[in-house]
Amino acid sequence: MIGLMRRTAGWLVLLLLTTQAEAAEPRDAVFVVGALHDLHAAESAFDFEGLGRVIDAIQPDVLVLEVRPDELEGRLDTQGRPEYPAVVWPWLADHDVQAVAMEPGGAEFARITSAAGAQITALQARDPDAGAYRGRLRQSLETALQAYWTNAADTQNGVTADIARSWAITEAELVGAEFGTIQAEWDNHMLTQAQAAMRAHPGKRILVLGSYRNRAGLEAGLRPVAGGRLVDTEAWLRDQAFGVSDEPSSER
Repeated sequence: MIGLMRRTAGWLVLLLLTTQAEAAEPRDAVFVVGALHDLHAAESAFDFEGLGRVIDAIQPDVLVLEVRPDELEGRLDTQGRPEYPAVVWPWLADHDVQAVAMEPGGAEFARITSAAGAQITALQARDPDAGAYRGRLRQSLETALQAYWTNAADTQNGVTADIARSWAITEAELVGAEFGTIQAEWDNHMLTQAQAAMRAHPGKRILVLGSYRNRAGLEAGLRPVAGGRLVDTEAWLRDQAFGVSDEPSSER
C-alpha cells in the first residue's frame, strides 16, 4: 500500500510539473534565437552542433530565417552566415516544416546593400583611421563576447544584447547618420516579415532565427504581436542547460 501511495504521489508530481511547463510554454510558442554566425565555429558554449540541438528541442512548425528568399529557395551558400549550410539547410531537409525568409531580396536587396556599401567606402576614403578602427572594434567586441560566454544562454542575454547595440550605435556614429538609417530600414524589413509570418500561422510553434546582433530588437518588435506566446529565450536555454560549461571563461 505504501509503495502504491508513493507511486501515485510520484505520478501526481510529474503531472503537476508537466502541467506547469505547458502553462509556461504554450504549444504555439514563439522563440527568437540569435545565431553566432562564424563565431559558432570557435564557440564551444554554442557551436554548430549546439544550434542544431536547440532547433531540435524547440521543434518548430515554422522557421523564420535571416536569409534572402532566393537563398532559402535554392538552399544557397550564405556569406557571413555559415550556420545555414552547416545546420539549417540539412535540418530543413530532414523535417517537413515551413520556412520563411526575413531578408529583402532582388532589387530591394541590391538597393539597400549598395547604399550601405557606398557609405562604408566613403568613410574609408575620408578617414582611413576611422575605417580601420571600425574593423578592429568589431573584432574586439567579438573577442570580449567570447570571453564572457560560458553557455548558450549567455549568448542570448541582456549583456550580449547591450554589447551588440553598442556596436550598432558606434558604427552608425563612425560611418554616418545615413548608414544608420539604411541599417534601420533593413532591420525593419526583417521585423515586418517575422510579424507577418506570425500572423499567417496562428496556433503554430515558431522559431525566428536571427543573429546575436539583432535578436533583442526582433524580440522587442515581436512582443506586441506574440503576447504570451513569446518565450524568454535566455531563461528557456538555462532551464534546458544547453551548452553549460564548468570551465571558467578566463581559461577558455
